[in-house]
Amino acid sequence: MKSVRMRAFAALLLTLTMSVAAAGCAADADHRSPEEWLSMAYSGLAAMDQYHFTGAISMGMNEELMFKPQMFEGKVTRHKQLTIQSDEQDPVSWNPVDVLGKLNDANAGVTIIHEGVTETESGAIKTLTIRVEEKSDVTTARWDSLLRQQFDDIAGVSGVDTLIALNVSEKRDTILAQSKKELEEMLSRLHATSRYDIVIDKQRLLPIKMEELTSFEYERGGTPIKESRHTSVRFEKFEGSAEDSVQ
Repeated sequence: MKSVRMRAFAALLLTLTMSVAAAGCAADADHRSPEEWLSMAYSGLAAMDQYHFTGAISMGMNEELMFKPQMFEGKVTRHKQLTIQSDEQDPVSWNPVDVLGKLNDANAGVTIIHEGVTETESGAIKTLTIRVEEKSDVTTARWDSLLRQQFDDIAGVSGVDTLIALNVSEKRDTILAQSKKELEEMLSRLHATSRYDIVIDKQRLLPIKMEELTSFEYERGGTPIKESRHTSVRFEKFEGSAEDSVQ
């Protein structure tokens, strides 16, 4: 009888120990720092062999929408091969792994702004949302480079063809010189900031949605101007198998 009681006690002790260990693991997961969540979201997505995403980009000026949103969808295969299609002629350059990688390497701060449940087609999943602030000097430098590159592209062969089509080819040098002057004036006073809200599946440790809001402040002809760019992306498939998209 004593032997039976000892075995029963040992079994109970083992069960309690396992329960405590499991609770400890859950507690560790729930008490990860915001930076750790960002790192795991980046590592998780980078490890995926294949995934799809859909998104939209909208631009605004002085809190008013300038153009209709540009829709796009992308696919990553073999970890790095990225293809993106857009509903407009203007190309979209947005690589989610690169974005997360740069934010993970350097940022101005990461905070947890929401924890809850996200409804999907197959049910509810536990999610956590982090907000990542990019360093303003990094944002400004990136957009300075992008805008200069866009100007160089316009001033190139495609730009010449456009001017010829508009019957202003004889004024090309004058137009480009004036445009270059306006660009330099704008960039000399440009200040840009970006923040990213990233929704993470707490079980799979993968981002399922990303929102980017970038604000621009500059001057044109001495007039202060504010613009904004909003990018919203939803991840839909991982490793080639359909997963539930965020509703």
